[in-house]
Amino acid sequence: MIKEQGVLMVPGIQEIRQSCEASWSIMMGRTEAMRQYDLSADGFWRSFGVIFLLLPFYFLSIFTEQNLFLEDHLAQGTELSEYAQGGFLLYVGKVVTLLVDWIAFPIIIGLLAGSLGLKQNYAPYIIARNWSTLVILVPQTVLNLGYLIGIMPSALLIMLSFPIVGWVLWYRFRIARIAGQCSFSISIGLVVLDLILSIFISLSIGRLFTG
Repeated sequence: MIKEQGVLMVPGIQEIRQSCEASWSIMMGRTEAMRQYDLSADGFWRSFGVIFLLLPFYFLSIFTEQNLFLEDHLAQGTELSEYAQGGFLLYVGKVVTLLVDWIAFPIIIGLLAGSLGLKQNYAPYIIARNWSTLVILVPQTVLNLGYLIGIMPSALLIMLSFPIVGWVLWYRFRIARIAGQCSFSISIGLVVLDLILSIFISLSIGRLFTG
């Protein structure tokens, strides 16, 4: 995100379209896709504005998780008052988790860029990683909608979510290879660090809001 005349800037429609096309092309292994991103300093900061585009999908995910939470608690005969409190804390905790997770990884990688050989390609890597999140959300969003409108049982939703995790890890690896121009081992390390950091943040913040 950048500020221009005191106004917080977010990506425009054309940039959103081009960047989503670039993210899809990277998933397909097309290295020339990087030319479709705005790789300038402004483009780097503006890519963090993607978080505003993620929010509707993220809230849908939280709503789905809340319904799964309700389904499980009703099956166990839990008091609805307990569910209502848990539901509120779920929303607050997830939003805080998203905000922290969104900025933590870029900061850590920025500090380690030199030792990882990412000094020259740090900005393109983060830009591609930020924008690719929109593509990453598509499969899970489809599953969530299927569950919420009643055409997919909760057990199937959970079962189909596991392959998506594997696909996301593979996609993150491809981004490191193409956008970051990292070696195979460094790319694996970035994916593992990203995963571990996200889990750590989620668990840590979850404990703060659930006790």
